[in-house]
Amino acid sequence: MNCKINLITMRMANHASASGYDRLVEFLDTGVIHPVSQWTFAKRLFGRTFKFLINRSGSVWYHRDSFINELFAASQWVRKSGQIFHFLYGENSHRYLGVLKSMGRRNFIVCTYHTPPEMFCQVVHNRQQIRRLDAIIVVSTVQSDFFSELVGPERVFYIPHGIDVEYFKPMADYNKHTDVVRALFVGSMLRDFETLAETAHLLNSWVKDFRVSIVTSPKHHHFFQGIDNIELYSGISDEKLLHLYQTSDIFLLPLLDCTANNSMLEAMACGLPIVSTDLPGVRDYVNNACALLAPKCNPKALAEHILYLKENEVVRQKMALESRKHSLDFRWQKVASKTTKVYQRICT
Repeated sequence: MNCKINLITMRMANHASASGYDRLVEFLDTGVIHPVSQWTFAKRLFGRTFKFLINRSGSVWYHRDSFINELFAASQWVRKSGQIFHFLYGENSHRYLGVLKSMGRRNFIVCTYHTPPEMFCQVVHNRQQIRRLDAIIVVSTVQSDFFSELVGPERVFYIPHGIDVEYFKPMADYNKHTDVVRALFVGSMLRDFETLAETAHLLNSWVKDFRVSIVTSPKHHHFFQGIDNIELYSGISDEKLLHLYQTSDIFLLPLLDCTANNSMLEAMACGLPIVSTDLPGVRDYVNNACALLAPKCNPKALAEHILYLKENEVVRQKMALESRKHSLDFRWQKVASKTTKVYQRICT
């Protein structure tokens, strides 16, 4: 492949250091346009001067740092042909670069999109720029039809999200010193907190030797007032989060919608059986050997799955092994290899 690859990346504030799609950068031999880390006078001036373009971008998540990154990409674009510009978070960072396609350089644009179609339409109001893309990478099959209608199926590629299976892994020689079974919940976006709270209520009335650790933003803590089998966490260190994954018995994740889910992949890599909502995006990442799924907004079904795993340690341990095994299919090396094949396809 003769094309030069440029990755336009960004860092999500809520991700652990070993999490996030931007980790793909470490597994590809590419140039990288990083997020703005220091706002110089010139960058601030550009941001103010072109504020009207930022405000008219048609994307709720497109801000001045995204615009500055596109300016850097544009400066690379005009230098030579035969380049690929891959926006790792298309919803947040791609808007205007495709305008340069009319200027003679034969370069290519790729975007990875992460949100389910309904949420995508709430975030990205102007979708005309998407038609200029040479390839779209989606992280769930639930996105494929939506983007195929916009650009044609030949330009849409499903490549699962990756996970660092060397960092997220079961604890070696972990010895549990209590009979209490612990479930873990992590995250905020598209989580079904009402169902989670009701599930915890049911379990609290059914069993006593059970706890649910919940890692989420403090703004969601009110859902769990008065439930005494809950432990609430927020703003914890990466080391503490990893410890929670490695010392829990079950991963509980009620969802409203989803594509890829970082916390689910992290839990799988750490060897946790998955109890979650039966959604197409979930089924892209789990199988029947490692997960028990319940209908949407059904706390009783989730609680029954949890109770079954609590009372059946042999099943729980078998599912734990399957979770770890299945997570290896999503290691970053495989994701990078599949991404490179997309580059090769559009560059030939």
